[in-house]
Amino acid sequence: MMSADAFWGLLEQASDPDLEPQLWAAMVAAYDPSDQATTHMDQGMRGRMLAGIFDLLLMEDEPRRALLNFEVPNHRSYGATLAGYRVLFEGLATVLAAQDPGNEAGREALETRCARILEDIEALKP
Repeated sequence: MMSADAFWGLLEQASDPDLEPQLWAAMVAAYDPSDQATTHMDQGMRGRMLAGIFDLLLMEDEPRRALLNFEVPNHRSYGATLAGYRVLFEGLATVLAAQDPGNEAGREALETRCARILEDIEALKP
């Protein structure tokens, strides 16, 4: 069971002004450079994507699945892949957990939430 308090505690610590660049650096470091999904992203696009990712993390299951039913096919048209989603959420978990390294329960809760999102995405066969 995910600890909501620990999860929120982790998010509250994620106030580093360099959080967004750290996330994208973690993603790019593990990403296939030939993947087309990242070639068209400017600063504004990355900011909107990060806001959308946080929305997904905070949504209940049904609204999240409804949003993903729209977004995953849309992102597929830009070349997004399941491997790319995995890299994105692994990078997110790594970077956020580093913001509060002593919060093991928060890290576990975040990883659980990311795994649920990835299961939903995988079911849509990106």
